Amino acid sequence: MSILRRLVLLSLLTASPVWAASYSDPRLPIRINVPSGWKVRPVLVEGERRIKVVPPKADERERAAIEVLISQRRFAPGESLERTARHLRRPDDDREAASMIKLNSKAGRLDADYRVGRFVTSDLWILQRVRLVQQRIDKRQLIEARCAANASEYKTYRHALETICQSLMVVKR
Repeated sequence: MSILRRLVLLSLLTASPVWAASYSDPRLPIRINVPSGWKVRPVLVEGERRIKVVPPKADERERAAIEVLISQRRFAPGESLERTARHLRRPDDDREAASMIKLNSKAGRLDADYRVGRFVTSDLWILQRVRLVQQRIDKRQLIEARCAANASEYKTYRHALETICQSLMVVKR
């Protein structure tokens, strides 16, 4: 193997983040992979317990507006993964049509990637990229992982965000 190939291989191996062990929540029936240095915190949002995963540096959270939330909820009346997939295929208000949707009805899993815009000040429009994973627990409940960052910064954190969301697993207790 040439020296150049070895250097390229070494740089690729050292550029990828180091992954810590899986995180299993004591209350929610989930398991996720978390990048080394990232922290997992239970938080209360609108009276519901959710899991928040945050990067190690505060400037990453602020500049890139990284937000990783995992929650358990009941399906709304008439809601299904199939309907959610159909809804995400079309633009809606400030959300663009999803650029990627993977629906596995048999496994009860939906994986989608889309962008949504919002005003953060009177004249500043921010485009956010979102990776959404929904995993059915049973006929009435699901786990939802939403991994988002500013679209302009998403490429930098893409591997970490997608790995967190895609590693979401429902564990039986």
